[in-house]
Amino acid sequence: MTDVLANLAPHFFQVAYVVPDLPAAEQWFQRVWGVPKFVRMEKVTFGEGCRYRGRPANAVVDLSLGFAKETQVELIQSLQGPSIYTEFLDAKGPGLHHVAFAVPDFPAAVAHMRAAGLESILDGTMSTGMRVDFAYFDCDAQGASVIELLGFDDAAWAFMQQLKAGTI
Repeated sequence: MTDVLANLAPHFFQVAYVVPDLPAAEQWFQRVWGVPKFVRMEKVTFGEGCRYRGRPANAVVDLSLGFAKETQVELIQSLQGPSIYTEFLDAKGPGLHHVAFAVPDFPAAVAHMRAAGLESILDGTMSTGMRVDFAYFDCDAQGASVIELLGFDDAAWAFMQQLKAGTI
């Protein structure tokens, strides 16, 4: 596990929370954490090209993205279908779900995590004018939250930088 974390640490990017009420969570994080702005993405579908526990995914969520200084804060509200988010809510209620690392070599990072014995529980690609590859790994046995790996194309990275700068 130490080698995995040593390779990931420089690419720490995001903390993500599963919440039951997205607008209320946005307000709370703005007031308490000082996140200046959230950008909401509604009805994001985990479908074609996504796998949840080895089977085709079929879930819909609303997301909000903001930044607390250098760290992205993602808020996730599950809308429909089984997912790692509904699993989390059912088992633990709302709260910190995962930490994410934006890695420069996504395939190599995924292979490294799998070689370390970590199970991928949700993975796929989102393409909506920009490409985001993602893979979530179950780290519960290690006493840690889920770890998400992110691979951004140039357009997705530019979007994240604009969001961070507050120009979106």
